[in-house]
Amino acid sequence: MKKMNIMKRVIGLALGLTLIFSMAACGSKEEATDEGDSKTETTEEASGDDTLVCFANKGLDYYFWTVCQKSAEKACTDRGWSFAASDAKLDSAKQFDQFVNFINKKPAAIIADSIDSEGLIAAADQAVAAGIPVGIVDTPLTGGDVAVTVAFDNYDAGCLAAEAIAKALTDKYGEPKGTVVNCYGAMSSEAWRLRKEGMEATFEKYPDINYIAVPAEGEIALTQDAALNQFASGVEVDALHTPSDNPGQGLVAALKMENKWFKRDEDGHIIVVTIDGEPIANKFIEEGYYDYSIAQDGYSYGMIAVEMLEKYSMKGEDVPLGPYENSDYYWEKCEIIESDAGPYVKVPAYEINSDNCTDPRHWGIVAEKVLGIEYDMSAVEN
Repeated sequence: MKKMNIMKRVIGLALGLTLIFSMAACGSKEEATDEGDSKTETTEEASGDDTLVCFANKGLDYYFWTVCQKSAEKACTDRGWSFAASDAKLDSAKQFDQFVNFINKKPAAIIADSIDSEGLIAAADQAVAAGIPVGIVDTPLTGGDVAVTVAFDNYDAGCLAAEAIAKALTDKYGEPKGTVVNCYGAMSSEAWRLRKEGMEATFEKYPDINYIAVPAEGEIALTQDAALNQFASGVEVDALHTPSDNPGQGLVAALKMENKWFKRDEDGHIIVVTIDGEPIANKFIEEGYYDYSIAQDGYSYGMIAVEMLEKYSMKGEDVPLGPYENSDYYWEKCEIIESDAGPYVKVPAYEINSDNCTDPRHWGIVAEKVLGIEYDMSAVEN
């Protein structure tokens, strides 16, 4: 792995020099504009000692992305470090520029939640060429010299969601049968695409499950419409799924509109299984309306990234491969594996159910109680 990193640094240096010269050729007026944009989009800046960590976020429109950023900020401020963050508002070019502007601040490290898997490779290599280690959370890069990536397996999450639905159908009918409607997210998102593929591969094992996939783009309103259209078609829906909790609010709204919002032990209950494990999932599982949610521990992402950067990367050492354990997180154990971009802390997806939904280590609970980030449920409150 040392030899691999040396080669990556050589390539990164060449890319970095090319980018520096191209930026210089743009002229002072454009440089001033870029710096102004960066300052405008900086959403958080916490002061501490001379150790600065920067976070280039893809956006703040989703609760999960906000938690990733806030957990990294907490990890830094707990250490007495300074922290700065930017919001790219899902604009890849803007995120690249913000990342490069962070390099100019000469931070101890840069963390990013990339909008796509390739958009920050050159920027990450430029940072490494400047002696700045890079951590990636949530969306892994397909290349580059990354000190550590912290994410989970979206395909596996889709598989676990399908198995949870099959289990709920078995509880209802004595065997895994019935009609399942997946209001799936935009296929331009690699995460949602992999979740859909994992679900569909798993349902192939269950010939008596009638699986219906309808596009909903990961939006609350479109998810609501997709569910309402299935109800209007006359199909007897046994289970509903959406690949993230935010658009899942559309399922809740549709069920309420059609007077189908019943608890698990009530006649007429329609099974609901989501992915992410946001506060809405913990709430509705505890209250009896949801059946399961597959958790993606966003709180752990920022915390572990900072931990690995401090313990290894900022000292010039490689993050070691092998087991990782931390009882602060519900899942407690995972593996650090090698990826195309370097060491990858593969946080496991896991099931939230009626037996464990109140465990204080679930990231959705931590986000509200420790980070103080309120969850917006206005779309389903009436």
